[in-house]
Amino acid sequence: MKKLSDKLQELVDHVVDAEKKVAVAEQASKEKVETSIQKSKTDAKARQESFKADVKKLQEETAMHWQELQENYPPKVQQIKNKIKIEKETIETKQATRRVDDAEADAEYAIDSAMMAIGDAEVAVLEAINARVYAESLPQK
Repeated sequence: MKKLSDKLQELVDHVVDAEKKVAVAEQASKEKVETSIQKSKTDAKARQESFKADVKKLQEETAMHWQELQENYPPKVQQIKNKIKIEKETIETKQATRRVDDAEADAEYAIDSAMMAIGDAEVAVLEAINARVYAESLPQK
C-alpha cells in the first residue's frame, strides 16, 4: 500500500497533467481535442481498473485474515483459559500448602504446650507428694 504522501503527489501530478491538456486543447484543433478527450478517457479507465484491482486485492486479504481469525480464535481463547486455570490452580495449591504449614505449626505448638503443661503438672504432683512426705515426717503435736 502506498503512503498517503505518494498518493497526494499522484493527485498533484494528475491535476498538472489535466491543466496542461486543457491548455493545449484550448489552442488545438477539434481533431486534437477529440484525441485528447479519448486519451483522458483511456487514462481514467486505466486508473479506475487499477483502483478496482487494489480494492479487490484488499478485500481478498481482509477475507483471508478474517478466515484466519475465525479459525484461530477458539483455540487461542481455550489456550488462554487453560493458562488462567493452571495459574489459578498453582495459586490455590500454594495457598493450600501455606494453610497446611500453618496448621501443622499450630499443632506442633499445641503439642509442645501440652508437653510443658504435663511437665509442670508432674513437677507440681511431685512437689505435692514431697510436701506430704515432709508434713508426715514432722512430729505430731
